[in-house]
Amino acid sequence: MQRTSKTLFSMEDPLTYLPRKPVQEFARRRIIYDPQQPSDSLYVVILGRVKISAASDDGGQMIARIVSSEGLFGEAALIGTPARQETAMALDNVSVMSWTRSEIEQHIEAEPRLGIALSQYLVRQCIELQDRIESMAVYKTPERVMLALVQLAGILGVPMPDGSTRLASLTHHTIAEYVGTSREIVTFQMNRLRRMGMLRYSRKFIDIYARAMEESLRQQGVHVPQISGAMLQHAG
Repeated sequence: MQRTSKTLFSMEDPLTYLPRKPVQEFARRRIIYDPQQPSDSLYVVILGRVKISAASDDGGQMIARIVSSEGLFGEAALIGTPARQETAMALDNVSVMSWTRSEIEQHIEAEPRLGIALSQYLVRQCIELQDRIESMAVYKTPERVMLALVQLAGILGVPMPDGSTRLASLTHHTIAEYVGTSREIVTFQMNRLRRMGMLRYSRKFIDIYARAMEESLRQQGVHVPQISGAMLQHAG
């Protein structure tokens, strides 16, 4: 039977092919691995959120991404190099499963579609990271904060009836690490966006009006990465 182009280019989900493993639990702010205790495993988040960060040139921490439920991290183990340059820390009380490189290789031999799914996943992560790097190089801090909030809404948020997207609380310090700026600047910019009616926040949550932010950014000539828009559309 002739396969359609839709079938040929469909996206595979790695979790479809990964077997269940015992669940590991990490308390909030617990380090899962870091340069002193590197990991040789691929992880999936079952519950909670995990912050993946690396040391910046000035000695601070730069967040590469925040991984939520059903997201993978620790991918460096798949190329035989433990994640020696990054730190994975639980932002909440977290539950994860993990597989060593040899286990992944065995599963790929038994089910080649797992290899395809992992390759597609890694490509998506690379594109997302490239978009973030480009935004840091091209745009000023106000635009970078807005882009970061739109992206976090797409990755981590839950749609609300009023059209906003709700994030479980993230500190201004964590958002600053994600943007690559200071906590004080993030607080200033979030207060500005709150006055503009584009977000509201408390100690428990952040409600982001992501579509309004996207429209404002486009009016300023800022490119909004398609991956964020796609995530928001899926979330809605």
